[in-house]
Parts: sequence; structure tokens; C-alpha cells
Amino acid sequence: MNGIVVIDKPQGMTSHDVVSFLRRKTGVKRVGHSGTLDPMATGVLPVFIGKATRVIEYSGKPLDTEAKLYSCKMTLGIETDTQDIWGTVLERSAIKPEISTIEEALKSFEGPGKQKPPMYSAVKVEGRKLYEYARKGAAVNEGAIKDREIYIKHIDVNGIDTVSGEVIFSVLCSKGVYIRTLCSDAGRLLGCGAAMSGLRRLKSDGFSIERAVSPDAFKEEDLLPVDEPLYWLARADADEKDAAAFAQGRAFMARVDIPSGSIVRVYSRDVFIGIGKMTDGAGIKPVKVLL
Repeated sequence: MNGIVVIDKPQGMTSHDVVSFLRRKTGVKRVGHSGTLDPMATGVLPVFIGKATRVIEYSGKPLDTEAKLYSCKMTLGIETDTQDIWGTVLERSAIKPEISTIEEALKSFEGPGKQKPPMYSAVKVEGRKLYEYARKGAAVNEGAIKDREIYIKHIDVNGIDTVSGEVIFSVLCSKGVYIRTLCSDAGRLLGCGAAMSGLRRLKSDGFSIERAVSPDAFKEEDLLPVDEPLYWLARADADEKDAAAFAQGRAFMARVDIPSGSIVRVYSRDVFIGIGKMTDGAGIKPVKVLL
């Protein structure tokens, strides 16, 4: 079994839980995912099965400012250690900003920016994930936690309840944006604190919620082709002889005008056979062979 399934991750499951569930259900050991979702978040989680795991690193166009789409809920007046309402409360505030002030604060995050990954995240520092430090109460070298370059294309505020302090908004953004951190940063800007109280991912690297199925409902017919997320790569076609050379780890001469160093998806008779890299000699060197 080889392919990609778009899972609608339920609340309460980690992304790894979904992978483990599908390993048991399919009997396939090689299963992975792209774009980790928090346990309490729901929505699009692309899961790669079998040979599809070999293309995870190429899934989605790099520097895509519209790679992710989220529907979010933020609660004002509270700060927690996890930057969401499921963490330990650190501080509460009775300050209630005006609706226009809340809207302006959120919109101010649009465009290019930097974001420090939260302590409860899978970002690795000195060989360990940050959440491992956080859960054990271990010290971490703050200087080793590097800010990330991010891009938020658009924030649309859909509703504000000034009584409960709940704000509902959508975010269209690049990879690497932590919505929990966005909520926390917005709360600090507003002077009242804030924590994420709901998150649903509607799009991830070209995969949309309309194509998603629950882990329980997954069937082999739901699998998408292995090359589905490679749409952004240039295509190169190999004849039978070149395909045989490619399968044996040898380069073949390109029939396309593509700059040296470019990564390409390689086909033979319209069948996806792997990923290659253009060389200075106009040959395509195998990077991933999926025959």
C-alpha cells in the first residue's frame, strides 16, 4: 500500500497517535506525516504510507505564503505555560479591549515577521524536543531557541464576544507559524494576555479539509498518488532505457531546459518513478527512486 491520505485529525489525538493507528490498521510499517498538529487541534493532517514516506521532505512548495489555512479561537484575559487554555494558568486579566483594538492588533501581524517557537513544541534544541525539556522542567539554553522567519498572508476576524473574551479568526500563512504563539503575542500586544482555545486546520500544503477522512473511516480507496504534493516541481520524462538507468542509480540526459541544481519529478510512460536533481552536465541524477 503506497500513497497519501488526508486525515481529519480528531481532538485529543497527537499526530503520532494518528500515524500509529494507521500503521495498525493498514499493516504497513512505513507511515509518516507532515505538518504536526497539536493534540487538541483538529483538521488536515497529510499522512504518507509506504513509499510515499520518501517524498515527505518535498511535500508542498517552499516559501509558500498560503501553505496553511486555520480557523482559530482565542480567549482574552488569560496566559498559560502552553499558550493555550489546556495549560497551567500563569496570569489572568480583567482588561477588556475594544473590538476595533482587537481587530487592529491581529491585523498588525500580517506580512513577514519572526516568531519564537513555544516551549511546548517539537522543535529540537541540542538534540531534544522543546516539549521534552518543558515536561521534565529541565533548563534549556534560551539562546539556542532561534526565531523563525514566517509570513502571515491574511488574518480575517470573524467574530468577537467582548463578554466572554472569545475571538474567532482565520489565518492564511506560511509553514512554521504557531497559532498558539500568535494568540499569546496578540494578547501581550493588547495588554490583557490571550491563549488559543480552539484550532482547526483547513488546508496544508495543497491538501484541503474537503478531501479529509477520519482515521476510523480510512479505506485504501482514499489514498492519493505519491506524487500528489510534488506539483511544484518541474517534470522530466524518461524513456524505457533512461528509466532503467535511473532505477539503477545512474543519471540520464535531460530532455527539458531546467537550471542545474533543480529538483525534478521523474516519470516514465506517465508513471511516477522518483525524484532527481539536475546536474551541470544536463543529466538528471537520482535522488529518490520509487520504482
